[in-house]
Amino acid sequence: MRSAALVLGTCSHALSVMRGLHREGVPVYALDSTLMVGSASKVIRHVFTAPVLDAGALPDVLRDIRSSIPFDQVVLFATNDNHVRALASSFDQVADQYLLSWAGQGPAMLRLQQKEELEPVTLQQGLLYPKSAVITSDADLASVATFGYPLILKPARPLSSFKTALAHTPAKLADVIARYQADLPIVVQEYIAGDDTSLYFGALVLDRGRTVQGMVGRKLASFPPARGQTTIAETVEEPEVLRLTEQFFAGFNLSGPVSLELKKGPDGRYWVIEPTVGRTDFWSELCIAAGFNQPYLEFLIALGQPLPAPKPLTPVAWYDCERIPLAYWEQVRRQRSLRPYGKPAYFTFWRRGDMAPFWRACRALLSARVQARLQGGEGPESKLFPLDQPMPSDLTDWLAAHAPHGVFATPDWFRSLASFERSIRPRQQSARFGWLVVFERGAPTVAAPVEVLRGRAGRCEVRLLSNYYTPRIDLLFDQDRLSHRAAWGQLLRACHRNFGSWLALGVEPQQAAEADDLQAAAAELGLHSTRYLLSTNYYADVEDIGRYWANRPSQLRNTLRRKGRVLERAQHRFEITSTPTPEQIAAYWQSYHKSWKHREPSPAFINWLIEWGAAHGRVRLGLLYLGERVAASQLWLVDGGRAYIFKLAQDRDTDRHSPGSLLTERMIRHVREVDNVKVVDFLLGTDSYKQMWMDQSTPVYGVEIVNNRTLAGKTLLAYYAVRNRVGRRTGATGDAATAPSAVARA
Repeated sequence: MRSAALVLGTCSHALSVMRGLHREGVPVYALDSTLMVGSASKVIRHVFTAPVLDAGALPDVLRDIRSSIPFDQVVLFATNDNHVRALASSFDQVADQYLLSWAGQGPAMLRLQQKEELEPVTLQQGLLYPKSAVITSDADLASVATFGYPLILKPARPLSSFKTALAHTPAKLADVIARYQADLPIVVQEYIAGDDTSLYFGALVLDRGRTVQGMVGRKLASFPPARGQTTIAETVEEPEVLRLTEQFFAGFNLSGPVSLELKKGPDGRYWVIEPTVGRTDFWSELCIAAGFNQPYLEFLIALGQPLPAPKPLTPVAWYDCERIPLAYWEQVRRQRSLRPYGKPAYFTFWRRGDMAPFWRACRALLSARVQARLQGGEGPESKLFPLDQPMPSDLTDWLAAHAPHGVFATPDWFRSLASFERSIRPRQQSARFGWLVVFERGAPTVAAPVEVLRGRAGRCEVRLLSNYYTPRIDLLFDQDRLSHRAAWGQLLRACHRNFGSWLALGVEPQQAAEADDLQAAAAELGLHSTRYLLSTNYYADVEDIGRYWANRPSQLRNTLRRKGRVLERAQHRFEITSTPTPEQIAAYWQSYHKSWKHREPSPAFINWLIEWGAAHGRVRLGLLYLGERVAASQLWLVDGGRAYIFKLAQDRDTDRHSPGSLLTERMIRHVREVDNVKVVDFLLGTDSYKQMWMDQSTPVYGVEIVNNRTLAGKTLLAYYAVRNRVGRRTGATGDAATAPSAVARA
């Protein structure tokens, strides 16, 4: 019997499905309510249109067009979750005219589409799922009171007005819920730490529960980062992901394409993010290019025809040039290779022999950018607000709601930091401290705390406000409107508008992914950037406290055991408080002054931090007394399920008792048991003792952007080139030879 395929949709995903079918000789038709780029493909024999394709209208539309498809059997293909939902609800009305690979499995498909069902299903199948709650109204916000921030929010219904949102504070959570009232119910869950590369997906084609073929892919980039739609992905060999995917779908007796997205946590365990059922996923082109042609296998299953034996897969990488048009070329620049990641590249629209979608996408992109330029004039408005002056209350609220960290990125933190900077550098009174804010249509979208001063050669230099008290620095931006890289682009343009012929922008400390985005944004604007290694961040996962202690070096465990026995025989007491008294603060300073620490640059700043942290429930002050003497003291900060070891001090005369180590042990147990902390963070520094307590580390960088549009910028770059050449000849390498000296950290 002669057979054909009818694909619902003409989007880029539908295009990959149609091309996958066509390469195996399957006649392809398409149906959509709005013709998109994929409708230009020459692999389509005919495109049908209909005003609506929901569950109520779809059966009538399918019956009306059936006579126009001159084939005995027609297999339907869904390409988004609304299509799956419509077919699951109404396919029985057209089952006499069409075929579907998962016919008769509608109830299971509908259940697995519901986000509120995902947690019980996951736990039932024996997999890990983040702590979650379903918000149906503002009153439900109380159900997440004990959750650790940040939280990720996802609409419970498919194809809602947003995909995900991130809330770092209760205020931001309430703001997101208020903004998306029309999308309720919304699933709220604790966010599993990790960047894009920690996201994996297992893809399967099933035939009544039996795996026909499968493969594993990994995200390399997404938008929004680490929580949005895939923009770059690669094939990988990860048998555990495939095993967990099969375990998740076991017992449902499904047919057709399914997939499961998993996130690899810091401890190496995989957590379920979400399944896809009834259709291939957005990155189906990756599977097809690798040799796993899901649409064709789905076609054969629907027809009941024999299935071919799986062939070895080809390693490939896929780039979504619809969402990020220059994604491939950006990686070519970064990796200096036409085969980024060492794998052949495949794209959303580009296909030899079927170029019409590519050219139509190019025209649409060009038209959109011209239109944006005509509407936006010279770009968004930007303004510098002095840090020491009152700001509009709505802007203050926006800054608080969009702070990327509950301690180190709050308006209060930067205001106090600026005051401290002025106190230790009184000669630089010409320096200006302020919030550089970018507005679009009157609403703030990007903000950064900056110091603007007269630097080298009398030129204006800018740096994001930080010093040795700062463990990390980043932008505040609206993640629902902008990617991280786009936000940096807006800030750099704001520097041009607000600071004229500025010489350089210094940003430190940053982690690698943040620095990548900053340098990519600079490159897009033709600005030169230099990255240099600044320090190392050590941290450890303590969620499984037994495993944490078992993994500590025997030297540390033996010291704690031996010194602990000695301590038990001595008069001693531990005090750990979140609301330090003046006496306890005085005790902290007493031990600090008797320790091996250098003189504290700003006791006033530390006192402010203790007071502010106590008022906001962030501070944990730990003291260990031997008799009435303070032997050790520690200042920790707690935020979003993470505890930061900010200050340590130990009376030199008590070193033989190792009071600092014993206090650290007690503090770790306290924040785990009382504060439900999952990660302990030693912040920055390469001290060897940190490696005994922490088993994970990540490099931390500084970045300098040089405005090479100016003569001064070109001169500075020439100086760097000469300095580096001399450094190589004299043997000076690494940071000494390459790190910029634009604006020194205090």
